[in-house]
Amino acid sequence: SSSSTSSSSTSSSSTSSFTRSIIYANGQIVVDNSTSTCHLPLRTLPAQSTTSSNGILFSIRSSPDDPIGPTITSFGFHVDPNGFPRGNDTVRYEVHGLNYEGYYADPTRQEFQLEPLSYDYRGDFVHWTKVSSGIIARSDLKLDSTTVTVVEGDYFQIPFGEFREFRSEGEDTGVDVTRVPPGGGSRSFYLTLVPTIAAFQYREPGEWKLNEAIPLAGDGDDDGTAPSILLGEGTVEYPFPDTPFLYAPKAFVGRVFYERPCPSHAPSASSAPSGRPTTTSSERPSGRPSGSSGPSGMPSRVLSAVPSGNPSETPTELVVPVSSGLNLALGLEECEEENDGEEVELSEAERRA
Repeated sequence: SSSSTSSSSTSSSSTSSFTRSIIYANGQIVVDNSTSTCHLPLRTLPAQSTTSSNGILFSIRSSPDDPIGPTITSFGFHVDPNGFPRGNDTVRYEVHGLNYEGYYADPTRQEFQLEPLSYDYRGDFVHWTKVSSGIIARSDLKLDSTTVTVVEGDYFQIPFGEFREFRSEGEDTGVDVTRVPPGGGSRSFYLTLVPTIAAFQYREPGEWKLNEAIPLAGDGDDDGTAPSILLGEGTVEYPFPDTPFLYAPKAFVGRVFYERPCPSHAPSASSAPSGRPTTTSSERPSGRPSGSSGPSGMPSRVLSAVPSGNPSETPTELVVPVSSGLNLALGLEECEEENDGEEVELSEAERRA
């Protein structure tokens, strides 16, 4: 085995040639621009040192509060570039998913147990379905924050479009081996390099126990339904052996991506009123009518049908202009009464008087 050490880390952007357009930056949520799907990463704690061998078997467990179960869409892992075959700048990788729910071997087994187990799917491809296979070139390896002491790039992420089930035409097991069962269920995976080379990197388990959830560095769902990566076992050769004592507990190092619907974007908020207010009436009145900051420069000439809710404090001065040529007609009597009560018409002179 070998150890790798580094002091800085960066992340890369990768775009899948698949129908989905994927953007990956700084270990954050990976967005599928052609659909409303997001690929969330489970990121392991930064490893101070790693050990190299050929591959790893491990399980992923869903949250007990997850009623659907996550679908795994990619792995990001570390490959020691010094472990490439001599004179070759590429190496193959393969990922296989177990056809059944649960662990890949009896979880009650003891380390290096030689007695027969109740079940053990290690070393027999009949129980597994290939979900990804491809080439890793030296130029594909990047620095990543899941290791903290590596001085050269060693991280590779499987493109999302290349993580799917490979089956022969007409073959259908009725099982999606990339999907982890809901409600605390688990699915097992076998990740390996081809041919047998000591270049795949994982970390020693320390105090962690087999099939125990290993600590993560955040990411995943904010609602507490993120899945867990369980402590697995390292493999020493390809294909993986069927001899139990050739396996030893190891911890996966890197990222596991799973699929979730993207959250909707928050509505935009304007800091200023619209330059073009609507001219059509609203079907429902506003809960808070608009108010003017000052009187109108052109008051209306039509009387209001409703008195003002805020009357003026001083009386209004009403000025009525009077023409200087006003003629007043006074109704004067044109008759007077005699002593006996009869009316006698006044003469012209009497009227003028």
